[in-house]
Amino acid sequence: MKRTSYSKTVNPNGGFTLIELLVVIAIIAILAAMLLPALAKAKLKAQQVVCLNNMKQWGLADTMYVDDNRQTFPFPKFQQTFASTLEQDNPDWLSIGSYHDQGNGNDAWFNALPSFVADKPLYTWALNPTSFYGSKSIFTCPTARYQGIDAVDQQVTVQDAYNMKPGSRPLFSYAMNSKSMASFQASAYLKITMVAHPSALVLFSDVRNRSAETPYWGTEANRVKLATPQGYTTRFSSRHNRGGNLTFSDGHAAYFKYDAVVSDGKANPSISAGSDPGNADINWDATGTPVPSASTGG
Repeated sequence: MKRTSYSKTVNPNGGFTLIELLVVIAIIAILAAMLLPALAKAKLKAQQVVCLNNMKQWGLADTMYVDDNRQTFPFPKFQQTFASTLEQDNPDWLSIGSYHDQGNGNDAWFNALPSFVADKPLYTWALNPTSFYGSKSIFTCPTARYQGIDAVDQQVTVQDAYNMKPGSRPLFSYAMNSKSMASFQASAYLKITMVAHPSALVLFSDVRNRSAETPYWGTEANRVKLATPQGYTTRFSSRHNRGGNLTFSDGHAAYFKYDAVVSDGKANPSISAGSDPGNADINWDATGTPVPSASTGG
């Protein structure tokens, strides 16, 4: 019986054929398409964790500052006794440096707190402002640094006081609560004894740094008030997966979705969109009373 012999076609070079290479490339492309969104999400989550840690550092620094200063909190901005309204809400590098040289502004949070956690007061950055931008100090949220400055926010407009043009002023990632004294207008300092619910009183919040950021439920006037040292619900940032981080007066920090912090004006029509929704776990006034819409200001 005659046997039939079969021969195999062998690639003499021992390499891949063109079809095999195309199949491998297609598989890699499919895997990359599946993995890249997951990697991007993981990166954003890691940035959020770093930001939360920064917020905890600010809380720790404040706790130590208060213990050293007769249970008194630092100021959320420069005082009106020496600074203009613009400089209080949007200080430039020149005013920050000159006020320090005059012995003013050292009790503002951005100057008073950093040294308690081995970081530099803001006035020291005024000597070399360019080093502040893109720095990995506790002043900067990594997500805000990654996003950069939106081109539209660098344009000269009627709201130029809040411009984001590089080099003109420090761009804050975090803001101190500007409404904590809403019920104590006659008091110069906020003291621990004034705080009704330490674990609920907001001390610091992620502050908006892009006017196009969504969601945003405040007014158009407040939409362009970006990267300021003081803040309220009208400036709360949603850059971390439609939410942001808050630090409370007892020192702890936590993440909240935007709609838990800011009223949409629909759930309760009596509360203006963009203002304090009255969440019991998030107090903007030291007394625990929701800040009325008439006081939302900035």
